[in-house]
Amino acid sequence: RQHFSFPSIFIYGHTSSGKTYVMQTLLNTLQLPHVFVNCVEYFTSRLLLEEILIQLQNCSPETEQASHVPCDTVNDFVRLFKQAVVSQGLQDQTLYVVLDRAEQLREMEANILPAFLRLQELTDRNVTVILLSEIVWETFRPNTGCFEPFTLYFPDYSIGHLQKILSQNHPPEYSADFYAAYINILLGVFYMVCRDLKELQHLAALNFSKYCEPVVRGEAKERDTRKLWKNIEPHLKKAMQTVYLREIS
Repeated sequence: RQHFSFPSIFIYGHTSSGKTYVMQTLLNTLQLPHVFVNCVEYFTSRLLLEEILIQLQNCSPETEQASHVPCDTVNDFVRLFKQAVVSQGLQDQTLYVVLDRAEQLREMEANILPAFLRLQELTDRNVTVILLSEIVWETFRPNTGCFEPFTLYFPDYSIGHLQKILSQNHPPEYSADFYAAYINILLGVFYMVCRDLKELQHLAALNFSKYCEPVVRGEAKERDTRKLWKNIEPHLKKAMQTVYLREIS
């Protein structure tokens, strides 16, 4: 905690590849002082800077609930940030500022992104800014040039990873093997067109009752995968035409 860390880290990867979840779990498990802000929710520079200061002032459980502090410019933010770090007793620890959906920073004033990338230098405090994004750094980098962050790529889940994750949601009334076989069929149909975990979870929940129909009616057993496949195949093909839409539901 006392070591200076890299001033800024840029983590990118496709949607639903675990970036936000891994960062939240890591910071909470290790109990590191941190601020976590979604840039879509706080879509102007003023809202974003003020939210960071409010969360920072609530870092320690002993402190009273922070009041709203107006912050209009980066200069104000740097001054108030330094004060907040001292008031929270975090001078000797690395503080992490995580900005989720960081591509929204490109819509804000031109000085916001460069300021976050070198916040450690501007504040003279042990702070690391972590940017989470779905786009690559090359399309993110400002034209004016700026401090280059350490970049880290989160790859898409493989079909094996998706199989493991989705199979954990099996309903208690059916065996784990039966649900795993269903997920296998689902991924066989959708994996080439959809790698989004949330979308696949939605599709799995939506179509499972259709897969179970022959078993419920007593026309097939759980191991009769051929019969079960023939029953659900037309339904999955119809659902295939509306991936990422909600028409089927």
